[in-house]
Amino acid sequence: MKMSIPVFLLFSIYGVVNTYLPLFLRTMGYSASTVGFLLAVFEVSGLVIPFILSPLISKKGIYGIFLFISGLVMTIIPYPLLKTTGFLFTALFLAVYAAGFKGIVPVSDSLINKLLGANRADYGRVRVMGSIGFVVMSLILQFAAHLETAESDTIIIWMISPSLLFALSIIIIPGLIKKYKDDEPDAGLESNIHTKVNKTDRSPVPMVKRVTSLIQEFPPVYWAGLLLIFSGFLGMTPANRFFSMYVYEYLGMEASGFLWALAAAAEIPFMFFSSRFLRRFGSMKLLILGTFAIFLRVMTYILIPNFAGAVLGQLFNSITYGLYHPAAVSFAAQYAPKNKLVVSMTLYSVVSVGLASIIGNSIGGLIIDSFGYPFLFLFFGSIPLITVVFFLLVLLPVLKKRERMGLK
Repeated sequence: MKMSIPVFLLFSIYGVVNTYLPLFLRTMGYSASTVGFLLAVFEVSGLVIPFILSPLISKKGIYGIFLFISGLVMTIIPYPLLKTTGFLFTALFLAVYAAGFKGIVPVSDSLINKLLGANRADYGRVRVMGSIGFVVMSLILQFAAHLETAESDTIIIWMISPSLLFALSIIIIPGLIKKYKDDEPDAGLESNIHTKVNKTDRSPVPMVKRVTSLIQEFPPVYWAGLLLIFSGFLGMTPANRFFSMYVYEYLGMEASGFLWALAAAAEIPFMFFSSRFLRRFGSMKLLILGTFAIFLRVMTYILIPNFAGAVLGQLFNSITYGLYHPAAVSFAAQYAPKNKLVVSMTLYSVVSVGLASIIGNSIGGLIIDSFGYPFLFLFFGSIPLITVVFFLLVLLPVLKKRERMGLK
């Protein structure tokens, strides 16, 4: 499949940044609280800019062009990011880098779904190449680079190399840089914003009305699913954002690369065969299972605070990402209104996941400095459990009642 190589290279980049960015910031002299705020800036930029651009990308069909430009951004920014000092400069360069790094995933997922067409349940078979790329890069960094204690020049090289290769793959592989327009010319976030407005009225539609129109276009089950996903990724904050710091500072080990590689390796078979699970159980049931599994995973790290516990927790990634992510992507595609695929993917990847990361990063560092790592895991681990209980006891009965009444 055309996107296999770009996806492999894309998540090779993630193998560097996801694993080591918090540690890079720590070596620049920032406290855990400041690292949390910088990661929040990273997430805010990654949320806002792609969300603003998603209507244009969808309407113009410029998926490949956006991916190429994002690859160039991730190639250029690491040098000034790691060579300048001061909170404001670090925050600025992180924000620019995040615009490409975070926005690239929903657009990549949208392009994959476009190319798959009616076979979108096979998404996991393509996305598994990303997991393989992540594993390969993590193992290389663990045994060859030792980035926990590396000089800035070494870090820069490892950040820009896969980014440049990713950008080149987009323009080299035939068919990726071409435009893939939606079936209707008014696709995107801005479509239908003038519903029930006189066509001769050229006055701007208030932002509140636009947001209300967007919310009404998506069915209630979509927002209920996003709530599950949001709680799941918020609960995963210690494992997704502060895990390398936990391993290095709390467990006292330089094993982040290996443990991240183990997590990615565990997800590969589940992601590859995710289409079978999706066809048998459906995306919603898998989201419920995955959200509960996140609670179990996060609790494992602190109930077994040693290398064995870290290994066991990372193996949970088989469910909490290997099944969870394909289920979420399938869910977002399944309930996306016509010509709202990129918007739906952006709501999932940038708003649901990104907003969870912003909140989690903002308070996670403060919790570490104030209460330590055990409370960090306990606090965030309880969130998905509470949400699953609320969903099963409150939201699900309401959704079933609406379905029986024939309401969307």
